Amino acid sequence: MKHKQKKLALAMTLLLISTGVYSGTTAFATQQSSTDSTSTSESSTATSSSEEALQINAVALGNALTQEQKDYTLKALGAKGETPTYTTNGSDLMSFIPDGGFTPEWAVYSSVRMETQKKGAGISVDIATPKNITKITEAQYQNAALTAGITDAKLTVASAVPIDGSGALAGVYKIVEESGGIINRGRVGVAQDEMDVLSKITEENKDKDGYSDEALNAAQEQAKKELAAKTADGKNLTQADIQKTVESALQSQGIKDVMSSDQVKELTTLMSDMKDKNIFEDFVNQLDLSKTKEQIQEKSKGLWENIKGFFSGLWDSVTGK
Repeated sequence: MKHKQKKLALAMTLLLISTGVYSGTTAFATQQSSTDSTSTSESSTATSSSEEALQINAVALGNALTQEQKDYTLKALGAKGETPTYTTNGSDLMSFIPDGGFTPEWAVYSSVRMETQKKGAGISVDIATPKNITKITEAQYQNAALTAGITDAKLTVASAVPIDGSGALAGVYKIVEESGGIINRGRVGVAQDEMDVLSKITEENKDKDGYSDEALNAAQEQAKKELAAKTADGKNLTQADIQKTVESALQSQGIKDVMSSDQVKELTTLMSDMKDKNIFEDFVNQLDLSKTKEQIQEKSKGLWENIKGFFSGLWDSVTGK
């Protein structure tokens, strides 16, 4: 019976991670405190005795914006007058991205609105000013947010001037902390590294036939899913295991032959760092097993056939069907 329960947990882990039903360890948690009235008023009912899920609808604006640019950015983000607004500055960039070469005087333009969603919604990203976010893509923001532990939220990114967009993710982290949440700095560091690596690889391959940023990010998520599955099954991942998984994911997305050996090595190193930060274990340990098979299949319409072969009859062996 215990063996079947373990298989059930593994099967549901893979489905939830693959389809966005499950998005990783949440960063929207604050320790309960009778003296923290702000956190209490912004928080929903706790899922455990020690944590509360934050409800957030807030904006982080870059500190370099003029009033006219602020008005433009707020309109692009769809912000209302009652939306809490914070300012992201150079010190925030130094705090959340310590290896980015930022200074306290750094001018920040890219801004973000964050709205938490109902449980199971996953992460969605909308770049409201695509011509002005010149480097980071929607898929890269999403990947980085998930790795950092952000779950079930809509992120809207905008800038009044052409800029790479790296300040917007720091704005997300600032919103969470200003709202009373806790950000795991180790995971944030990995998330920023992930966004930097994926962005760099896309820039290097942007003119190559057969390459797309969407395919790269899809391969990244697939590799995470498979490494989480192996972790759930008790496998001690080696560097060779991780590289093989990365190469397999790139191959399945049709871009392995486009990638250089150095780029594959960068992705492998990134995944190794995720393993060292226990990110794959978090994917498994925080799994909500309350979902039924029917709910999962409904959420995963269009994807079930693509991943069915990966399960190799696992679900049927658990349910007896």
